[in-house]
Amino acid sequence: MGEIEYAAAIAQARERLAALGVTAKTGDLASAAAVGITELVWRNGPIEDAHAGARGRRNKLHDGVMFARNTWVYHQALEALNSTDQYALLRFEKRILDREFVWPGTSGTLTQFGYGALGEIKKHAKKRIDYLMYLQEEFSQEEFFLLAALHGFGAWDHFGMPAWEPRVRAAMDRLRGQDPGFVERLRIDYEIDFSVILKRAPAVVHDNLPEVERALLNAPYELGAETLNWFAWNPVLDRHP
Repeated sequence: MGEIEYAAAIAQARERLAALGVTAKTGDLASAAAVGITELVWRNGPIEDAHAGARGRRNKLHDGVMFARNTWVYHQALEALNSTDQYALLRFEKRILDREFVWPGTSGTLTQFGYGALGEIKKHAKKRIDYLMYLQEEFSQEEFFLLAALHGFGAWDHFGMPAWEPRVRAAMDRLRGQDPGFVERLRIDYEIDFSVILKRAPAVVHDNLPEVERALLNAPYELGAETLNWFAWNPVLDRHP
């Protein structure tokens, strides 16, 4: 990508993020960049291919595990972006490629969950970290963040982006029984009985909804992969059920 293309990409990112209320001045540009880095380095790669196929089923790499892992990786990316250490991205790389570290929210490791694709996962991550380090060296901090954030535009309402909080608040209203329209839409349009979904909810959803809300807003992996799997497999967090 030449200088002209980079300039156009930076302008595009700045415009699109500003429309979401994300700018350097509002202080959440680093968060958007962390989402982009999570997508680029981790989520959209061999680990997702493994998750989506038979290997994912064999390795028990289900949606809840991915939910937990992706939100944890985001926090590591954000820490690297906020660091003044010039080698922070390399520390980030080492951390996410650690094969023996137990993934927060799970009882497994990269060795277990990525079995059969470990070499591909490492190659993918290292190549993209090299690219990010090039951008970090060539551009100002704001421009680097904008270029990194470009890779997260498909995740504009994921954890770490401004639209995530409204999704969580809406889900809490639904779980508290304060959104009868949602229940009716599920029943009429999709023939889904929301009360059945609720009966299958993890204990924490019934016993400590404030804790569920806090974790979803700040660190979803703290809820554990099994609870997150329940959220992944029902429409309560959906924008348009």
